[in-house]
This record gives sequence, structure tokens and C-alpha cells, in this order.
Amino acid sequence: MLRPAGVLQFSRGSSPDPSSGTCLDDNARAWLVAIYALRADPEQPYAKSVGDAAANFVAIAQHPDGFFHNFADVNGRFTDDVGSEDSFGRALWACGVAARCAPMPEWRAIARTALAAALPLVPEIRSPHARAYIVLGLAAAFAPEVAALPPMGDALDPRLAGDVERALIGAADGLLDHHNRASAHDWPWWENHLTWGNGRMPEAMLRAAAATGNREYAATGIRALEFLADITQSGTVFVPIGNQGWRLRSGARAFYDQQPIEACAMVDAWLAAYRLTGEVSYRDSAQVAFDWFHGGNTERLALAIPETGACYDGLHAGHVNQNQGAESTLSYMHAHLAIGAALSDRA
Repeated sequence: MLRPAGVLQFSRGSSPDPSSGTCLDDNARAWLVAIYALRADPEQPYAKSVGDAAANFVAIAQHPDGFFHNFADVNGRFTDDVGSEDSFGRALWACGVAARCAPMPEWRAIARTALAAALPLVPEIRSPHARAYIVLGLAAAFAPEVAALPPMGDALDPRLAGDVERALIGAADGLLDHHNRASAHDWPWWENHLTWGNGRMPEAMLRAAAATGNREYAATGIRALEFLADITQSGTVFVPIGNQGWRLRSGARAFYDQQPIEACAMVDAWLAAYRLTGEVSYRDSAQVAFDWFHGGNTERLALAIPETGACYDGLHAGHVNQNQGAESTLSYMHAHLAIGAALSDRA
């Protein structure tokens, strides 16, 4: 899936589809995976080339005003004027982690430059999903040792560190306020529906709580995560919300098409709860969510392909989507690295 301009978006079966071009969303995901992979194995043969391409994409995608392009063709020519709030959030997530945790000093430098330009724009972002991604990145940049990975290299410049802290608190407070305005006793959530990337919002509250010590963030994150789990993981099988209708507050839930992005997000959310509380049951729940990739799902079908590291694009009733796009494959790799690191600490 890797091309000189970045990671391609889609595939046709196992063959990359150059016509799909590349995007900020997937290169941010790829940069995170490359960081985690090199942290796990400094001799990993592909992580540096993937991370170099992804970091370069993020750098050249940023406008002088701090916003980002999202979409580009296979040669890296941008095809949009400005990306979505969600793509902005994912870029800040990757930059926040890279700024303090990347093993390559040039990646840290790229990330810090991009963060400094983007931070003044954070108060303009309103989407709860985008705010969640921003919080994940800024919590990692502000307090990596408790909200992400042990830091590497020099600390942030004091001015940038202060800007990161203020932006983190502002974004986390905004996410909390959004939750408090939208939620109810029987629906402690940010919106009147459950759609995609659901686990990232409670995870963001939990990572922000770890970084700042704010107890209201922690309580909101735990309550929202347990609410989501009651719907998707009440037993020993993770059943993510399907994208063929989602889950409306007053309606039935969709069971298919189940997406790898959901399993990855749920793994990270459970691991954030485990790291914050030390409660071993949360780590065990992360393993249940991860097992979705390897057949621990409603159809008992494996989506991950360990021989190649790829992942099928979705789970339907009785079969899988045979395409193996970037989002799916990177979701599997991310979850694999995250759960591996957590389980290696098992007593």
C-alpha cells in the first residue's frame, strides 16, 4: 500500500488501488503504527520507510494557516482545498504522539512544527469525534508517560508545552461539555446515535484524565465506555455497531457491516481504562475486542491475515469483504501493537 507520496487508501482484493490516491487520515494512522512498531522493535525493516512517507505527507499537507489538506492523488497532488475536522483531529493525534514519543528525531521535529501551527485552530473544532482525536494527541504530547508511551528525546520547548497544555484542557473541556449537553441517564453519550470510531471518545476522556488528573474526565470516560460495552461487548464476543444503519438512540442497532476501525478503537479504550485504573478486567476486555480480528466475532471468521499483516475491510453475515484497504490494515496493526504491549506487562 505504500507509495512515495504516502499510503494508498483502498485495494481491490489484496491488490493496492492507485486510483484511490492517498489521504491525511490514513497517513496519520500509518505514522502512529510506524512509531509503535519501531518502539516495539527498533530493527523492524519497514516501519521507518512507512513512517518517513507518512510524516512527510503530514508536513506537506499543512497549510500556512495551520489547517490541512486531506486528499491527494497517487503522485501526492492535493485534490481538495481543506480537509474535514476529523482529518485535522487525526493529524493532531499523530503529531501529538510523534512530538514526544517518536524514536526518530526528524519525526519529532516535523510533529512539533505542525503542532505549533495547528494549536491556535483547536478552539474552532466542534465535531466530538475530531475533538477526541485532538485530545488523544495533546494528552500524549503533554504527559506521554501516563497518556501514551514513555517519551523520547528532548522535552517540548516551554512555550510549546504551555500551548499544548492550554489546548488540551480546552479541547477536553469542550468534549466534556458536549457530552453533558447531549447525554441522559439512559444514554450517556455525545450524540443521539452510535456510528463509527465509537471507542475514541471515551478513550479521549480517559487519556485526558491520566494527563491532567481531572476526575470528571475519568468518570465520564468510564461511564461512556461501559455504556458502549453494554451494547457491543456485553458477553465474550465483541459485536461492533455496523455501518448499515448504525444505532439510533430510539431504534434498533445494525449488526453489519462491522468495521476493523471499531475493534481497534475499543481495544485502545479498554487499555486506557486499564492504564488509568489498574483494573485487570479492563485489560481482559481489550483482549476480547482484539479477538474480533482473529475470529472472535459473530461469524467466527478471521479478518486479520497474519502472514501479510493485512486485514479484510469488513464483516458481513456469513462472509468478509475481501478488500484490504489502508484503514482496515492499519487498524489491525495498531491494535496488534497496542494489545501486545499491554499483555507483555501481565503479571
